[in-house]
Amino acid sequence: MILKKVFNIFAQKPQSKLIDNLEFSFSKSSSPNRLLIFVENINATYYLSFHYVLQLLYQQDRVNFFVVSSNTIEKNCNDAESDITALLNQIKPTVVILSRYGLPYGKLIQNKCQLQKIPTIYHIDDNLLEIPLSLGAGIQKQHGNSAVIEEREYLLANTDLIYTSTQYLGEKLNQRFPNQKVYYGIYAPYLASFIEVKKSAAIDLKKTFKFGYMGSKGHRQDLEMISGAIAQIMIDYPDVIFETFGTITVPDKLKVFGNRIVSHNVKVNYEQFLQYLYELDWDLGLAPLENTEFNKCKAPTKYIEYTACQIPTLASNFPVYNQFADGQEIVLAQSDRWYEKIKSLIDNPQRKSSLLENAQKRCDEQFNLKVLEQQIGEVVSIIKSQ
Repeated sequence: MILKKVFNIFAQKPQSKLIDNLEFSFSKSSSPNRLLIFVENINATYYLSFHYVLQLLYQQDRVNFFVVSSNTIEKNCNDAESDITALLNQIKPTVVILSRYGLPYGKLIQNKCQLQKIPTIYHIDDNLLEIPLSLGAGIQKQHGNSAVIEEREYLLANTDLIYTSTQYLGEKLNQRFPNQKVYYGIYAPYLASFIEVKKSAAIDLKKTFKFGYMGSKGHRQDLEMISGAIAQIMIDYPDVIFETFGTITVPDKLKVFGNRIVSHNVKVNYEQFLQYLYELDWDLGLAPLENTEFNKCKAPTKYIEYTACQIPTLASNFPVYNQFADGQEIVLAQSDRWYEKIKSLIDNPQRKSSLLENAQKRCDEQFNLKVLEQQIGEVVSIIKSQ
């Protein structure tokens, strides 16, 4: 009897510690659809691309989904071979998605899925194979080192489908991986409904004009590119206030304006981030982009977020943004026209209402959660039908 118990212990399938440390586990739906998502980080990309739409589908009893980050895998894998196998055996996913994933164990995850005949999707929202030096040493270390790029390249070549955030990025990766299936669609959904809006009031034409830039430290050169125009505005309009929101650093040219330059760097979840941005009450949000191959792959996320937060957008006249109607849904600026465009919006504050109204209508039609819901459904259907 004792010997039999010992044999039973050894016969049990190994249990992975990963299952107890998942970032998210939505597993009570009766749906047979079970998505396991390996993410680089639990960040805006994850929330915008998957979390909100999958929560919606889960509430409709249409999917179960599970999420694990690279950091959790790093901390909880003692024996990667057995731990990854155990995780797949325990969750029994019908589809595995690797979002921006590389290390640790990217190749191993793909190979284990292949062995178990689990369809895999590689999701990507930047050209992570060609990281420009201008993004800074920190981002180069995290994304630009050869080991991470090699792992991502393997996954892009070997997963069953590449799912990209934009058409330009999809076409670029299709050229690099001509034998791969590539799907592209919208990236950032329009989440105005997440924001607790104050009672609307008439636009105060005499209020101090406040404009700003929202972004991460990787966009330092984008903001630097227009810092001269911002500085001249600050000189010519001594009551104007300029703010930044995010990990972006204030350009040196602007530090001389003292307390008229305000920096907000808060660590909050994505819904709180949107609420905070809305409550900054900017009269104008800036979205400069350098004309680079890397930036051509980007989605118009800033425009969608600014619009959700009731902030009209002034953006670079660049393919990412010139899909929107200039002067009606957005204001576009050539690289040497930023001062002129900002000045025009300060001098004509009444333009804010029509710009916002048109932008909100466009975003609600093109980027609402229903569109993303249909998109996710299509991607999963394509992969399961192969």
